[in-house]
Amino acid sequence: MNPDRLLENLNQSQHAAVSSVAEQLAILAGPGSGKTHTLTSRTAWLLTQGLQPWNIIVATFTVKAAREMKERIGRLIGNGLESKIILGTFHSIARRYLARYGNLIGIPKGFGIADNSDSLAIIKRICKANNFNIEPKVAQSRISGKKARGGTPIEQQKNKSGAKSVELQEFERCYVEYEAVLKVSNLLDYDDLLLRCVDLLRSHPSCVSNVEAVLIDEFQDTNLVQFDLMRLFASQKKRITIVGDPDQSIYSFRAAEIKNYKTLLRQYPDTVTITLEENYRSSAAILNAALGVIEQDDSRVKKRLMATHTVGTRPVLRTLSGAHKEAEWIALEIQRCQGRTGGLMDMDDYAILLRSAQLSRLVETALGKAGIAYRMVGGLRFYDRIEIKTILDYLRVISHSGNNDALARIINTPSRRIGDGTIKSLLEEADRNKATLWSLILNSVQGKQNTTTKLQKPVEQNLSKLVNVILKAKKMVTDPSKRETLTVDVLKFVMEKIDYENWLEIHHGDVTKARWDNVQELITQATEYQTQIVYGFEDESLPMIDGLEQEEDDDPLARFLANVTLASSVKNDDVDGEPKPQVTISTIHAAKGLEWPVVFIPAAYEGSIPHSRAEDEDEERRLLYVAMTRAKALLYMSVPLQNSRCEETTLSPFLSLSSIRRLLETRGPSLGSSTVLDISRIVRRSCPTAKSIDESSSFLRSTEDDIFSEDGIDRFDSRWKLESDAGDPRRDGERAPKRQKVDLERSQSDVVQVSDQNWKTPCATTMDRAQSFTAPSTALGKGFVSVGTHFDVLNEQSINATLGNSIESSVTVSQKPLAKAKSKLPEDQPTIAGFFGKKGQQSSQCSKITTTQIRSRPQASGLPSIGASNRPRTSTANNRSHVIPSELASHRVGPSQIKARPKVMPTEEVQTHRRSEYVAFSSSPPRPPTRHNEQEAVLQPPEQPIASNTKPELMSCIRPAASFHKTTLTTVQNAMATKKTYGIKRNMNGWKGRSNASKEFKPPLRKN
Repeated sequence: MNPDRLLENLNQSQHAAVSSVAEQLAILAGPGSGKTHTLTSRTAWLLTQGLQPWNIIVATFTVKAAREMKERIGRLIGNGLESKIILGTFHSIARRYLARYGNLIGIPKGFGIADNSDSLAIIKRICKANNFNIEPKVAQSRISGKKARGGTPIEQQKNKSGAKSVELQEFERCYVEYEAVLKVSNLLDYDDLLLRCVDLLRSHPSCVSNVEAVLIDEFQDTNLVQFDLMRLFASQKKRITIVGDPDQSIYSFRAAEIKNYKTLLRQYPDTVTITLEENYRSSAAILNAALGVIEQDDSRVKKRLMATHTVGTRPVLRTLSGAHKEAEWIALEIQRCQGRTGGLMDMDDYAILLRSAQLSRLVETALGKAGIAYRMVGGLRFYDRIEIKTILDYLRVISHSGNNDALARIINTPSRRIGDGTIKSLLEEADRNKATLWSLILNSVQGKQNTTTKLQKPVEQNLSKLVNVILKAKKMVTDPSKRETLTVDVLKFVMEKIDYENWLEIHHGDVTKARWDNVQELITQATEYQTQIVYGFEDESLPMIDGLEQEEDDDPLARFLANVTLASSVKNDDVDGEPKPQVTISTIHAAKGLEWPVVFIPAAYEGSIPHSRAEDEDEERRLLYVAMTRAKALLYMSVPLQNSRCEETTLSPFLSLSSIRRLLETRGPSLGSSTVLDISRIVRRSCPTAKSIDESSSFLRSTEDDIFSEDGIDRFDSRWKLESDAGDPRRDGERAPKRQKVDLERSQSDVVQVSDQNWKTPCATTMDRAQSFTAPSTALGKGFVSVGTHFDVLNEQSINATLGNSIESSVTVSQKPLAKAKSKLPEDQPTIAGFFGKKGQQSSQCSKITTTQIRSRPQASGLPSIGASNRPRTSTANNRSHVIPSELASHRVGPSQIKARPKVMPTEEVQTHRRSEYVAFSSSPPRPPTRHNEQEAVLQPPEQPIASNTKPELMSCIRPAASFHKTTLTTVQNAMATKKTYGIKRNMNGWKGRSNASKEFKPPLRKN
């Protein structure tokens, strides 16, 4: 292998890191800088320098990363040497050493591994048996944290007297009993794998005396135990290479120590640090914004990031009114990006990264309504599905019968008529006897021991069948002639004995065979793993060391189960075919190490990021930095003004600085041709054609991010329409709202000013003015006038008639029609007030209509006008004039009401060159006058107010018009001349137009 070939495709920094001769090398690799490529090249380069692959340890944090590195090394060096490298996760490497040398520290051969569900089940039983108040999950987390810190005791909680708190005492007892159960069952949990391996290498360092180089990936995520493991692995040669980025240290909840880098420099002062600064993932605009966030931390290790891509479009910081609008905006923006890029991207190219999983509810709802498929990262793992976990539990009991919880889960699966109470009683009896559940059942079935738990005869028979299946499978495991097909054969044997396919169909409704297909996938996986063992691709052997005896680890079933237990990858592929493109919804923690062309980061407010319960603000800043650097071409961040609980929010302090805000846009990019071209270059795909973009854009609601206001403030409620929205192209095609809110307190003198301006109501909603509403006003619908209102109108006419003689000299309106009506009415004609039994002033004379009731501005009497039913003008006892608000003057008489009363229209003796305006509904636009040279007239007000006993509080009963517009009196005269109204076909000649106009009018009399 030519070492020079390994260095051909490396930049200057990577070249220096790969070929460094330093014994201790620290490679600080920023996001997207090619750290995996550098680490694998470094491993291959060490092999070219004469190191043997079995003397090199490469530790990663995920199974996926380990497999990817092994494949890359294989392509670089070939000859199958990659399978000889001790490469894997920290836990898998530790298990490998404990399987070979665990007996040196008292770990029996064939130990099992308790996964998270097993350890939680054990803790639950302990807490319940001892009536502990501590929450099992909290206890599990504290136990794991204690072990991750090397088993050091947690800070003791003491009361005022110095004694331990009850909670601490319960935790310590729970911890002791938990360890005892693991020991009896010959189980190690995840943390024990690391702790016991540290114990092994400290007491027997010769176990790693052959190791010549140790390489650690994602060094910033190591905890104290893993740091000790690294030092112990490299204790012989002290040749260490670490790759990491302190700016991406975000796992303190897993006990990760960001200080490990400084500890490394202190313990190994000759360490050479090389920084990888060239970024091959994100655009320059995204990197500039991300650096602006992370550089706020003054304590960080200083380093830069240089983009290799074009500048690209600036990241977006979008403000929305609320969390629901934010989720809707994300769905719309995904659709807009899809439409405006013409098939350049699919749904797999979008990711929504959340600070906490609880934020996903609204986002999932919005995506579902929009018909956008999505996947949840960190959801139910393939191995956690019930049909898979049941089969794996059978294999665990066959391989390691001391696993009480696995046996308890399968003891009645399929049904053997053994109740939960019986299983619980057997578990408790086994714990009391310090024995395993398997040994208790086996001795009971074989007649060697009687259980205190009473077992019915059918139960004993069914338990005997289960024991026979387990024992026969155990014999298959020890058969040396079936080593090559052992795991698959055991799987098929168990499924046949328990009739698993039929049981899935009956008890889990697996009529579509979806669960059975998952089981078949497990068989396929077991077959592939067995083949890899046979051909040496899964070689877990360790080199022989003089003076040390290794135990054989030749149980392929145990190795398969160990790899399944330690696997952290999620299998999300559809069993029916190719996986479908889906938007990814993930927490930021789970997204580390991944990348997408388009990334959304919602809820960028204080309390979310930084989280309200976070103790380290610097880590929260690093978390946002990690999320931002997952994006390749487009980065969207958003902040709702109100969260999902309708609480006011404040922008995250990490994004509030002016130096950051100037690097961000306030709305989504236009996604024009230049932007699409930049995206295609960044993602290294062919740029779509203009035709394909036009076709994909045709279904979009809008081609711009303009559906929501830029500042997040809703300009209007969907139930109302303001004048400012008139002519807004974004509302084209929408049904106009029915009404407009008006201010009932605006004076009459403001009518002209209101008409000339885009007036907006100061009230957010109609009910903000609730105190101005009366009971009658809430009951009346638009277009209706109450009987009381008609009574007040006619009552005022009677009053005006008595005052008519005193003001006749100032009146210019002809009274001939009224005189004619007066002559026809008898003197004893009762009034309307008398008919309805109301007390009021009655007059034997007909009311006289004065110019006071016909005004250019709507202060006239209750006589119907064109398209309006005006309320009477009233005055108080001290003759103070009450003016009807202009908004109320436009109240239209509905078609279901009585016909219009007789009207007296103004004569030709009107003043000219003055405009007379009135208010009408917006649905009736003003008609232009037919005669442009016609003089406009206005009636003069009376010299003194007219008294009235009409109740002024009744003015609020008339509901306001929707909006205002102006016309002149000339228009009114033209309309009357043509006998037309605005929208309602009605005779405007009053009583003259009726067929019985010649008859004498006689209103109905009140019956006594």
